[in-house]
Amino acid sequence: MTQHVTGETSPRTPSGYAPHATAAPFLPQMVPRFTQCPPPPPDLTEPSPTNLVYGMTLPSALGTPDVAQASAEVMLDVHEVEEKAIDPALLLVHALAVHACRFTGAGEMIHLGLHRLDNVLQVTVHDTHTTHTHRRLAAACDKRRRTSLAGVRELAEAHQGT
Repeated sequence: MTQHVTGETSPRTPSGYAPHATAAPFLPQMVPRFTQCPPPPPDLTEPSPTNLVYGMTLPSALGTPDVAQASAEVMLDVHEVEEKAIDPALLLVHALAVHACRFTGAGEMIHLGLHRLDNVLQVTVHDTHTTHTHRRLAAACDKRRRTSLAGVRELAEAHQGT
């Protein structure tokens, strides 16, 4: 049975859906009888400090902290975040990206998030470093992480952050 995409009619099931395709290796998928054409418009809400939510996935590389910082600067500028919060946020993004790259292998990815909630700007970074199974290696790695993050904590606290 052939499925028709445009103006032609095709046999329908009692539920109102067109029969599903059975070509291997794909699983059968139901095709809705009616689709909205054109699709609904995208959310065109103007960027503001209250709707700041971004996530980026970046490769672990030497230039990644600079790319993360430049990208965050554009995001904060577009959302018109107050000037006094921009410089500390950019320093924090750079420092956290350096930390994440330090613990992520070449060719792997780090994940950076910028989010504003209740007048608080949150910067999060995740690396892909796996936990060591050997107790001594895990302890040594945890010590390296705490040492690496000490400067980030001081930076955040100096600007009334946590």
